[in-house]
Amino acid sequence: MKKKIIPIIPIIAGAKEFAPDHMQPDKRKKAQEPASDISIGGDVSNSNIIQGDNNAITQQQIEHYHEAPLQGIVSTLFTIPPPVTDFTGREEELKKLKNSFSNGAIITGVTGGGGIGKTELARKLAQEIADDYPDARMSINLLGASENPMTPEDAMRRFLEPFYPNQKLPDEPGQLKGLFQQTFAAHKALLLLDNAANAAQARPLIPPKPSAVIVTSRQYFSLTESGLNPLRLDVLSAAGAGELLRTASVKMKDATDEEVGALAKLCGYLPLALRVAASILDDSPNWKAAALIARLRDERTRLKQLKREGDRDLDVETALSLSYQLLDDDLKKYFRKLSVFTASFPNISAQAVWQMTEEDDLEGVLNKLVNRSLLNYLPAQEGEGGLYDLHDLTRLFGVERLIENEAEAKDTVMAHANHFLEWAGEADSLYLQGNENILLGLARFRFIWPHLISAYERCLPEHTNFPHPDSADAWLSNFPSMCAYLLDLHLPPRQKIPILEAALEAARRLGEKQAEGVHLGNLGNAYAALGDARKAIEFYEQALVIDREIGDRRGEGADLGNLGLAYAALGDARKAIEFYEQALVIDREIGDRRGEGAALGNLGMTYKNLGEKDKACQLWQEALAIFRAIESPHVKLVEQWLADLDKGKDDQENK
Repeated sequence: MKKKIIPIIPIIAGAKEFAPDHMQPDKRKKAQEPASDISIGGDVSNSNIIQGDNNAITQQQIEHYHEAPLQGIVSTLFTIPPPVTDFTGREEELKKLKNSFSNGAIITGVTGGGGIGKTELARKLAQEIADDYPDARMSINLLGASENPMTPEDAMRRFLEPFYPNQKLPDEPGQLKGLFQQTFAAHKALLLLDNAANAAQARPLIPPKPSAVIVTSRQYFSLTESGLNPLRLDVLSAAGAGELLRTASVKMKDATDEEVGALAKLCGYLPLALRVAASILDDSPNWKAAALIARLRDERTRLKQLKREGDRDLDVETALSLSYQLLDDDLKKYFRKLSVFTASFPNISAQAVWQMTEEDDLEGVLNKLVNRSLLNYLPAQEGEGGLYDLHDLTRLFGVERLIENEAEAKDTVMAHANHFLEWAGEADSLYLQGNENILLGLARFRFIWPHLISAYERCLPEHTNFPHPDSADAWLSNFPSMCAYLLDLHLPPRQKIPILEAALEAARRLGEKQAEGVHLGNLGNAYAALGDARKAIEFYEQALVIDREIGDRRGEGADLGNLGLAYAALGDARKAIEFYEQALVIDREIGDRRGEGAALGNLGMTYKNLGEKDKACQLWQEALAIFRAIESPHVKLVEQWLADLDKGKDDQENK
């Protein structure tokens, strides 16, 4: 606990289907005969004839459909919808996809689950390359985000039906796959497999050349055997998000840059959220951008606001819920708990919040959440180990699920808070080791600071976003003392005062007198650093009363030394000396060598300011001997004081 200081410089699809004329069955026969079955015999991948009970569809017939494009069923052969008219902000991704497109592409979400814009980018890509696939451009929603994803066989049937109307497709999966492969080998078709559940669902639906495929999925996977590697789609840039808002909403065209930027940020630069915001504005005649921005600022209600009434396609929470509902109960719990992280975090922090042991499959759980696009992985720039984070709207969705269970929420909040406070204490200790550890300690503290301040805010009694943990007061009281030195360096005094005041009130609620005295002393230090010596004295005097009451001699000595510093700042040297001497007696009594050195150093400075240089020199020599003995970083400072004092004497003699 840092309570005594000497003045030093800190180190710091379905439309009705029609068959072409050459495929029209005899209507009179149709009434009398069952539909013909199509089957395949022999080597499925290389078979040249598809046989049915009463017919034979030859490879030549399939190729004929390519040479003479099917007529009358265009509505079922060209079912890829165009992208939204205000499509914007994906120029680089689109260029990359077009440049690498050969047999197909996979587009997955990198963060936020639904709403990242995978489908719209896929539709835009399909539009850009449409001329290369004149025979068919077909889209199917594979329902990968539902509880009952479409089977590959059902999807094959959907793709094949327009080519073989009034024909019964094979029931046997191998035969069906053979027909699928042969049909799309004979045509230049583009298939869009939208919302794929996983690689196992998509793999059988990859067509042979000259056809191609575009796959979108909330889950990350690759199909390297087919030459398909995923493009992980991130949120829009700030500029791209602003452009989308101005394009999508009439009202945003005349909005200020500040309003556009604020609204885009509140939407987390997520395309779906941006479109929802644009539609809400245009649907509300009396609203301007500022009104919507004000409504979205409250994290507790932001997701509820980001929906267009009666339109599930424009509902951010619904999009996120689809991904969440696909998780098993354990994964749901792990995901909910991660919502306490407001900034990037390493795997050890997830382990702490999940309260896992070394035997638990930490990396396996993290990878599952990453693959489901509910968690983002940020590879390390240098060294080993990357970081994880959640999109803001995904995090808010998780918070809503977490606080539904009060006990779970409290437990998670405290696991997070205790983990980072312990880390802060380790960084503070590292900093005190000096040398190269100073910068290392500072760097660690700066990294964990966003998590520390979030933990602090959640522990405050007035915080309402999370249930208030039972041990919150103990955490608030311990916080400033666990990382006292780094907190001093990281925050200016005025910003540190509210933290110290919260710690003081928490200690009083807990009835912990010693902690109360510590916080009073540190509040005095903060006001002294602001130049308000009289306010500082008020806190030092309160601390002194408590420390004497509980018999804390070390605390009493620190209070007396700080009172001396405050009176010295007011110009009352004699009063300052009185307090320094009282502090010196106590420091010697309890064997506090560091405190003793500080008292001697401060006494010497006061006598020097009074013009008594010999007295100052004597006191500084005693202080220097102590600092050398305990290897204090103050050695160089006191040596400089003595050197300056000698130089002053020499200059005076020369005069």
